[in-house]
Amino acid sequence: MDEIDVRILRALMKNSRTPYREIAKETGISDVAVHKRIKKLESEVIKAFTVLVRQQALGRSTTCVLGIKCASGDVAEIARRLARIEDVTEVYTTFGEYDIVAKLRSGGISSLREVVEGHISRIPGIHQIRASIVFECYKEQPELVMC
Repeated sequence: MDEIDVRILRALMKNSRTPYREIAKETGISDVAVHKRIKKLESEVIKAFTVLVRQQALGRSTTCVLGIKCASGDVAEIARRLARIEDVTEVYTTFGEYDIVAKLRSGGISSLREVVEGHISRIPGIHQIRASIVFECYKEQPELVMC
């Protein structure tokens, strides 16, 4: 990956619908060259082109971060099961105080409680769940910041 690829990625991370012609002007290469580079980046670097949605507009006004302690041999399976739950948006296995950190988005405290008590706490191998409700998000940047 060279500096032009980085500049292309930056343009796409700002707006994945940026026209090739505009990216070509910014990078100083032709739009055909931009197209070829993006195709190569799609096979090697880019995971997906997606839309970042305002969750409140979809009725998911409550965000919660869970710290989960598990039985040592069950961490990967528990993480996979958590990832299949609709309200769970992110799942990470971690080294530190918790074995898993997960992020949930729900319609409110009652639906959050339903997910945690009705689904997550029933997963075998989970020993402890610590929940932190998010009051306000100051930064949400799902893409990698590049140097």
